[in-house]
Amino acid sequence: MERRDVVSLLSLALGTFGAAGPMLASAALAKSQGRALLPGEAKALVKSLGDAAVAMLSDKGLSRSEKIRRFRHLLNQSFAMKGIARFALGRYWRRASFPQRRRYLKLFEDYIVNSYAARFGNYSGEIFVIEDEKIDDRGWATVSTRIQRPGGEPVKVNWHLRERLGAVLIVDVVVEGISMSLTQRSDFAATIHTAGGDIDAFLDILEAKVRNVKQAAS
Repeated sequence: MERRDVVSLLSLALGTFGAAGPMLASAALAKSQGRALLPGEAKALVKSLGDAAVAMLSDKGLSRSEKIRRFRHLLNQSFAMKGIARFALGRYWRRASFPQRRRYLKLFEDYIVNSYAARFGNYSGEIFVIEDEKIDDRGWATVSTRIQRPGGEPVKVNWHLRERLGAVLIVDVVVEGISMSLTQRSDFAATIHTAGGDIDAFLDILEAKVRNVKQAAS
């Protein structure tokens, strides 16, 4: 199992979010400050998420459709999906009309879910380990974890969490110093540039990517 697959499945990193990464990804959620997180609160959420992901991936009795359903639930329950999606679109979010935003948010979720669902079969007994939790002056938390691969080097994954509208949510994931959200933002920016800055054309391309991933996995 390649490192990217480990990241995709166990950290549920959305193929989305360095040192600057957490601040930038969180900016999309900064308008509502929320309360400070309590010690242990973020660690408990990440542990619960990791345990659920491992259980899902290792259960050979689950159908592919059921794994996809559970994966989608984990994403929407634990990640600030709308804020992450807005960040990934960058300045084009402000330029998009409301119908374009609705279409994009739906496509973004489908893109993430189906991209990682295609790798469900690659799980090979990786172990998810919680290492540390730190809370900064804003009350936002960073949970340090590692994914131990059988016969391989561990993969370091940092989770960045904050409270928003009564829920503790993951707003960024940094894998071996690489921000997944910045990676996704860069990828989308390149695609929009290829589309001549046309948001509808970009959405058509994203829709085609979702369709192709679904077909490849079927």
